[in-house]
Amino acid sequence: MATFRAYPNGATMGVGNPAPTGGLRGRIVGWSPAAVRRHKRWLYSVESGELHGQGDAVTLTLQTCPPTEDDWRRITAALFEALRRAGMVRWHWVVEWQRRGVPHLHMAVYGPEGADPLSRPGYVAVSQWLRIAAAYGPLTQGQHVTPITGPVGWLKYLSKHASRGVAHYQRQGKPAGWATTGRLWGYGGEWPLAEALEGRLTTQEMWRVRRMVQRYAIAQARAAAIHYRAIDPKKSEAAWDSVRWLRAMRKCPDRALSSVRGVSEWVPGPVFVSMALCAGWTGEVAE
Repeated sequence: MATFRAYPNGATMGVGNPAPTGGLRGRIVGWSPAAVRRHKRWLYSVESGELHGQGDAVTLTLQTCPPTEDDWRRITAALFEALRRAGMVRWHWVVEWQRRGVPHLHMAVYGPEGADPLSRPGYVAVSQWLRIAAAYGPLTQGQHVTPITGPVGWLKYLSKHASRGVAHYQRQGKPAGWATTGRLWGYGGEWPLAEALEGRLTTQEMWRVRRMVQRYAIAQARAAAIHYRAIDPKKSEAAWDSVRWLRAMRKCPDRALSSVRGVSEWVPGPVFVSMALCAGWTGEVAE
């Protein structure tokens, strides 16, 4: 038997682990597969249609690396408090590393609807960052703000970073001299979240759904590649890379492992449930 969880923006499915390991989290010393999974599940659960307000995608950088993880936590905590005091509605953040080992922040920041253009949430975040992190030489030209156009824009921006695994160079290791990294993603303010719909499938039903998810994801990636072909060749090529990866997502030389491989994809919950029903799901829910 397999269990699936359908969220507003994505779905997961698998047979579970009969002998789970782990327990209490220890010190955070960098990105781990578990951290990537938790982050992605949270993104899946956001009710994107209810993200009211004015949103900006923001990248915040530094010239020099804070000498310790405590120094980094101090300036990021001060930034989040400054956003709260400035009346920002919500914010979400991800920490990654530049090739030279300096941390930077990717953020989605939302302010009140109809705010003055000069008071856009992205500009508020940049101005506060330049003030709070001044000791580490943030340059005005090194900070980037892009308006988020609707919930789809938010998802496209965040999904790029959520899809990165621990092997990506921006998620490997930690700055020299740091013993730990602290939390590498988080959020603040009011986020509309939804509980997952959980169901149970037979093994054969799981296989059918897995094939449908693969075809759906390939179709979405192909559409993006064609859409960006003339306007953004880099995004188009990245989408074609996704197509190539998705075509091989179920391939595995180990038949025993291949038969139980699950999925975790940006398939909207209602679409995934429709796939499950087409595969024969009778509405049985997980205990």
